[in-house]
Amino acid sequence: MKKINLKLAHTSYPIFIGADMLRDFAIMLEERSAARQVAVISNEKVFGLYGKALLSAFSPKIKTEIYLAPDGEQAKSLAETGRIYTWMLENKFERDAVVVALGGGVSGDLAGFIAATFLRGVRFVQVPTTLLAQVDSSIGGKTGVNHPLGKNLIGAFKQPEFVYSDAAVLQTLDDDEIRCGLGEVVKYGFILNADFFGWLEQNLDKLLAKDGLALQEAVYISSKEKTQIVEKDEKESRLRMALNFGHTFAHALEREFSYSGIKHGEAVILGMKCALYYEKKYGNLNESDYQRGISLLDRIPVKYDTHKIDAQKLTNYMFFDKKVKNGQIRLVLTPQIGAFRFDTVDNIEKIKPIWEILK
Repeated sequence: MKKINLKLAHTSYPIFIGADMLRDFAIMLEERSAARQVAVISNEKVFGLYGKALLSAFSPKIKTEIYLAPDGEQAKSLAETGRIYTWMLENKFERDAVVVALGGGVSGDLAGFIAATFLRGVRFVQVPTTLLAQVDSSIGGKTGVNHPLGKNLIGAFKQPEFVYSDAAVLQTLDDDEIRCGLGEVVKYGFILNADFFGWLEQNLDKLLAKDGLALQEAVYISSKEKTQIVEKDEKESRLRMALNFGHTFAHALEREFSYSGIKHGEAVILGMKCALYYEKKYGNLNESDYQRGISLLDRIPVKYDTHKIDAQKLTNYMFFDKKVKNGQIRLVLTPQIGAFRFDTVDNIEKIKPIWEILK
């Protein structure tokens, strides 16, 4: 098992990364939290796969209740949040309770928001079971739910007690979930680590084939990169915004596909293509790095309805992104592989032709 320590001004916590760790989770939880009440928030599919292993070593002295939310982004709603509050109150959870998120990014976002707000805050642990969650959403404390006008517009920062990433569970994922996670993995290579980008070029086929050692290495390096950014900018005042490379385009796509016709990681892959094209067209990205970037992204297949690529609609949706400031769209771009820059769009007409790369 590998361990990364994330250190913040007000707290610190470990990120554990390994394989076949779930059966030891209760021991870790007891060591680090001395929990008397545990609320596990998951969904039916994930809990069916991993719930038994997770709970196998729990002491009968610990009051443990399970809440199974709907699968997918529809679970991240204020209505579902209200139902969980009611469930926790009816089960008499107190302020020393621990909320455990077992699942992907949706479960982590939802459970984290509950932990941040229930009784003005209870403790929280992340047990991510998807590649995307292990390398990105479980680290750094961003939680939230969606609003009909946009994704993750209602939320809070809530750092977990620890993150427990068992890379072995990734081998049970569907291929599309691996592709989704790779969207966030390759992001770190594009904006932060040119050597990691080269490693991904060499090992992408292994990752797509769910090779255990390759997956564990990708989770470890990605988690380390994310940790270093969060330590410098916990609340996303500026630097942490770099982790949104491709996401401003991606969030517009997700809205157009009603958060169901395309997965978040798939939208990020398409969004990174748009960001690369924008930087090549208007910025400093040279042809060689552009081709390397597009070639890597093209090796991660994404199926989507090209008829939904309406430049005017998608550009309008970009104004609902959290990074919009003073009515201007802000983008994260990569001037060369391994580096990033921020840009404010000075002319909205520059955005519209970028969508052509997805047709």
